[in-house]
Amino acid sequence: MGGHLNAYTSREQTTYVSRVFKDDLEQGVEILSDILLNSEYSESAIQQERGVILRESEEVAKQMEEVIMDQLHETAFQDSSLGLTILGSEENIKTISRDDIVQYVGEHYTADRMVLVGVGAVEHNNLVDMANKHFSSLSPSSSSTPPTPPPSRFVGSDKRIRFDSMSEAHVAVAFQGASWTSGF
Repeated sequence: MGGHLNAYTSREQTTYVSRVFKDDLEQGVEILSDILLNSEYSESAIQQERGVILRESEEVAKQMEEVIMDQLHETAFQDSSLGLTILGSEENIKTISRDDIVQYVGEHYTADRMVLVGVGAVEHNNLVDMANKHFSSLSPSSSSTPPTPPPSRFVGSDKRIRFDSMSEAHVAVAFQGASWTSGF
């Protein structure tokens, strides 16, 4: 196909991306639905990915730009999931099980918590038809009320860490601003 498939996780969402030529759009949507709806989570794949994530975590720990942003979030959003690293703690990476993953996907990868977006050479009605075709088996959350995480409260504070062996300083500053739901 000559397409591109990628995924990434931020503090608030996981995104799966399929970049394809317009004639391959349906196959791109089908591939995404297969990944999201039919993954098997084999023990060998989990073990392999566990090693990948641990190595990635080691690499991130060497990048001061990443470390300082984790420290900023940890300080600004104390006692909140927004204060946690994206990759998670080493202990969690080492101990997460297949059952944990299956339970998480079952709870969070539901129709009412997902969005399919098309950008570029995409006709809206065609994308809607593809969504119906490839994601119609996806059910809404089994809970009658959507999960409500505890509020993340911005905390004004500071954190200073000295590494006198380093030849440069790394500084990050954050200010509380308007929420994305504020209507601006």
